[in-house]
Amino acid sequence: MALGNLIVTYAILAGCLYFSNSLETSDCEALPDSQFCAALVDNDYSYLQMLQKKADLRVHVGVHASTAHRHAAHSPHLASRTASSVELVVPTPMFTSTYMPRVSAALQCIVNLCMQYFFIYALRAVLGTINELTGYGHVGALRVLETACTTVTYAPMLSMLFLAALMRANQLTQGRTELYSLPQPWVEGSMHMCSYAVLIQLILVLLMPICTGEWDVSTDKDGHLDLSKMEVAGSFGAALTVIRYVVMAMLYIGNLLVCIGIIVMEPPLAIWGDSPIGVSPAVQCTMTMSILFFVVYLLVAVTKSCIELIGTSPFLEKLEGTLTLAKFTVNLTPMLCVLFLAARMRALQIDPLEGKPQTWAQACFYLCTFSILVQVLLVVVMPFLMDCKCERGMTEGDIVFTVNTDGMAETTGAGVEICTTALRYGALFATYIGFTVVVISIVLIKNQTDPSLTPGISPAMTSVITLNVCYLSIYLGLFVCVTIKQFTTQISSAAEDLHKYMGLTRLIDIFDGVQKIVMFAPMMCALFIGTRMRALQLARGKDGSVPLNAGPPTWVQSMMILATYSVVLQLIFGATIPLALGTPVPLVDEHGQVKAPEDSGKTLAVLLEAFRYLCMMGMYGGVIAIIVGVYHMTPETVQPYGS
Repeated sequence: MALGNLIVTYAILAGCLYFSNSLETSDCEALPDSQFCAALVDNDYSYLQMLQKKADLRVHVGVHASTAHRHAAHSPHLASRTASSVELVVPTPMFTSTYMPRVSAALQCIVNLCMQYFFIYALRAVLGTINELTGYGHVGALRVLETACTTVTYAPMLSMLFLAALMRANQLTQGRTELYSLPQPWVEGSMHMCSYAVLIQLILVLLMPICTGEWDVSTDKDGHLDLSKMEVAGSFGAALTVIRYVVMAMLYIGNLLVCIGIIVMEPPLAIWGDSPIGVSPAVQCTMTMSILFFVVYLLVAVTKSCIELIGTSPFLEKLEGTLTLAKFTVNLTPMLCVLFLAARMRALQIDPLEGKPQTWAQACFYLCTFSILVQVLLVVVMPFLMDCKCERGMTEGDIVFTVNTDGMAETTGAGVEICTTALRYGALFATYIGFTVVVISIVLIKNQTDPSLTPGISPAMTSVITLNVCYLSIYLGLFVCVTIKQFTTQISSAAEDLHKYMGLTRLIDIFDGVQKIVMFAPMMCALFIGTRMRALQLARGKDGSVPLNAGPPTWVQSMMILATYSVVLQLIFGATIPLALGTPVPLVDEHGQVKAPEDSGKTLAVLLEAFRYLCMMGMYGGVIAIIVGVYHMTPETVQPYGS
């Protein structure tokens, strides 16, 4: 029976991959590169003339005639225009369904990673329910799927890096990415290499039970296949070891090549002339955090391999422990990158040429990046500089340092503890403050030439902000509660009574439980931003302007809202039901799904299970619909041209 479940799993996975490939080639009507380029060359001269008038571009942001008339009542500048000039504000689309760029390799890879990520978690949730209803008759298959969930660890961070590369290419080419072959072909190949490396890891885990007959398939915490705990010998074991290291090399080398490609990406001379166009702060910080993320995970993998090959030693054990803790520090980086890229995308819609968020917002990009870097260095370096023990705190990215002051002067020991505590809290506060300020900047940014021409916040951006606020609120609330508990414990002997009176222990348990619900947020945000970037590219006018209300088709935006609020509803129920029922722990499993308490009645259990599947259908159904929308949207169907 378990074998049958796995065969069905492979069939569904193969079907999803076939579906993705078929979407890529259907209904797009995209022409080969040479024909596509030839179709656009005729417009280059007028396009260059437009680019020479940067100030005029910022004023003539594409906008519906009705919107222009509405603003004219309040703006003397717009009111002074003639009726014909108002009509000219409506941009003629640069592309048509016949002549339009294909879905970029970056977005294809993001869709690939999203399908892997959501497919394996959805399958695990469904099989978990079947397992419960059938008296736990499929434990082996369920264990395999739970292990497979760890293989998609890298998907969110890879998606952010691909978005950063695509965003820079769109800016440099002003939407004509295929005409100027940006991102570079070798960069696009590196993206595919990374996404398929993650897929190979997933397939290896799913195939192991059939190939070896062992159902206790194991991976390490980084998602790499752990052969040390399996009875695999001979040539097959050697082959698996080789595949494992080849996949790791594909992942890390591909990530490095994408970062290099972003840096050396050259602005087209026909558009920018000899003017150097530097990498934006948002993309810089995304690359920095991506490199930091993968360096930490690479060092963990190298250390484990050294222990397996040459044996353990006190130094290697200590290094492995510190690097493992450093992984918890970099777990916030994908969501921080989401915010940076969202702020940059909104700025580029307002000003397609430069697209700079507010100076203070860009400063917060660097603040968040630097604070994460400081925390990683503290975790890795401190134990080797002094007799110091590092332990994971209760919040994401929080590491507790315990300094052994034996043999130190009293003042010296106290000073060391104060310094490490100050650095720890300073870095954490900087991260959360910067996070909050960037969210505010997205809402407050205005068109500097004419504030009345500032586009409204789109449904995609609203969804991204909503998920980020939920993510921030949970981790910030957990951090504040833990901090209050730690300080009150140190200064008061009656701390336990105080904690019970304030409900701190209960709040910490609830925050710690519901943080698993928002584990899907980074991948959802990556898909939302990628979809919106595709829509803005297709909606661009021949004059280079982007319409104020440009965006994906209305139904795609509705699916974004559906998927977002499916997560929000689970978050609300996961936090409030324990308070209402008086249960000691949150009703959330390790995969972020709301569950019924063990001693609940049948009615409550059925209601919670029904609610759980409604939310799952909303989230997974919304994601699938958005993926379909990515491949089927055309210049005629995106906003504002679509009905």
